[in-house]
Amino acid sequence: MPASHVNDYKHWRDRAAEMRALSDTMTDAETVAIMLRLADDYDKLADRAAIRSNGGVPPGGGMVN
Repeated sequence: MPASHVNDYKHWRDRAAEMRALSDTMTDAETVAIMLRLADDYDKLADRAAIRSNGGVPPGGGMVN
């Protein structure tokens, strides 16, 4: 992965969306659950990348959990 993706929140949002789309094609409930957890993790990476790209301030100036 290029270093440029580390701070690119759109990259991680796209990965989350891709994982959710792929989970729709799965028939095994456990596989779907794993893929959805991975999508949530990609969203967390996107949140962190957005904060880094905004000088350490969460978008909207709010607190991050």
